[in-house]
Amino acid sequence: MKITVINGSPKSEKSDTLKITQAFLRGMNESAQIIDTMKEKIQPCLGCYGCWNKTPGTCVQKDGMEKILEKISTSDIVIWSTPLYCYSFPANCKALIDRLLPLSSPKQNADKNGSTHHPCRSEKRAQHVLISGCGFPDREGNYDSLIFQFQRLFGKNTPMILCPEAPMFSAPEAAVVTVPYLALVQKAGSEFKTSGKITDETMEDLTHLMIPADEYRKIVNG
Repeated sequence: MKITVINGSPKSEKSDTLKITQAFLRGMNESAQIIDTMKEKIQPCLGCYGCWNKTPGTCVQKDGMEKILEKISTSDIVIWSTPLYCYSFPANCKALIDRLLPLSSPKQNADKNGSTHHPCRSEKRAQHVLISGCGFPDREGNYDSLIFQFQRLFGKNTPMILCPEAPMFSAPEAAVVTVPYLALVQKAGSEFKTSGKITDETMEDLTHLMIPADEYRKIVNG
């Protein structure tokens, strides 16, 4: 099984979200190739549509995206490991997402709900997973935009692990609550490897805050 992790955190290997992703991979008992978006040369999309018209399927820019597109297109699973920045992806990760255009066709198709989208060029499609940590103690009102973008990009049934209070993963004194949470994430990874999805029960457990929101805000505010 070929797994690619897109580490979209500006903190690179020190990312709190990456700690969650690593627990998920332990549950899968799989290794992965990690693309660190902060260490790759990824220019912004030019909007020239050369990958559709001039060189179909190939970006006209020659930078780190050439190898990244090959890795993504040949993966069985792509895990997007990204923190929440301004209610969306960090800029370094968003640049990579914009450069995924060569993988899609200029054709416009309508789905069963009538929404228009560009189909994939290749019949082989990786299964995508979103793992995201944020510094807020709640999901609603904060993750709405990221959820919408990810579902529009990769489908409404893509698994998502959204973890508020993620800075606690870098606080050793919080181990009493972070270790059990990571154990749940590891369980989710095991389930995903077995069935390609995470059970409703485990997803429900993962929605529980590690500590009450009021307590978390009190700690953050000092």
